[in-house]
Amino acid sequence: TFTTLSISSLKHHLKTHSDEKRHVCHLCLKAFRTATLLHNHVNVHTRTRPYKRSDCDTAFVTSGELSRHRHYKHTLEKRFRCSLCKYSCVEASKMKRRTRSHTGERPSACDLCSYASKDAYKLKRHMVTHSGEKPYECYVCHAKFTQSGTVKIRMLQKHGENVPKYQCPHCSIFIAQKSDLRIHLRNLHSHMAVAIKCSYCEAVFHERSAFIQHKKTHRNEKRFKCDQCSYACMQEQRLIVHKQTHTGEKPFTSLCCNKSFQREQLLSLHFRKHHDSNIKPTAYECSKCGKGYSLW
Repeated sequence: TFTTLSISSLKHHLKTHSDEKRHVCHLCLKAFRTATLLHNHVNVHTRTRPYKRSDCDTAFVTSGELSRHRHYKHTLEKRFRCSLCKYSCVEASKMKRRTRSHTGERPSACDLCSYASKDAYKLKRHMVTHSGEKPYECYVCHAKFTQSGTVKIRMLQKHGENVPKYQCPHCSIFIAQKSDLRIHLRNLHSHMAVAIKCSYCEAVFHERSAFIQHKKTHRNEKRFKCDQCSYACMQEQRLIVHKQTHTGEKPFTSLCCNKSFQREQLLSLHFRKHHDSNIKPTAYECSKCGKGYSLW
């Protein structure tokens, strides 16, 4: 629930729920909800970095980047502490994700399939797999991709002569920017005083890269098992949903027709499909036979 004493703050918050993007970049025609977002975007084009500390030569495009830099590089203050483990961090958003890794909560659910994520950004990235949209373009060959990371990989693999390469001395990975190499070294290869414990077994690690490599050994491990049948899965939330097939429990009921569902996402999809007259399913055309279809 968002609350504020300022009308202007409320108006600014309401824009986060609106799809209206009135502020258009005159250089690339990309549109934004607010003038501030547009201003920051134009700074990227012009390479303007107006936010700078008096005691540091590093400058940033946005005030948020400057604030993160101050906490990570200067104050080293980790204000947010996990109540379930020893983890602490600078940003509240990272603490939310950390807490959800303990609880298994995945509040960002796809309305078109069973996918659910711990944060909205990953859901937004997932939705592109349904729409077919490819918003990221390689500026050398103009090939388009669904994810920004894929563009970076293409630049390194196909257009390496146009990109400076910095090699990590620990894992031999190539990184396009020297600043990204510093971040990579800090996040993955620096020694951590507080060890990370694997949530799947008793192993502990003082280096994040070793921990990440270890987690891959558990990648396909289905440690959540049903006590009533042979079903097993990798996520606790999926096991909870599965157990409802044994109990017949359908806790989510439509207020429009009293039809019940085992999962909240199915109730949401039902409402959009049968009771919301403002929503029309996207129509697609088969490239082979020309017939139309939708995902509903």
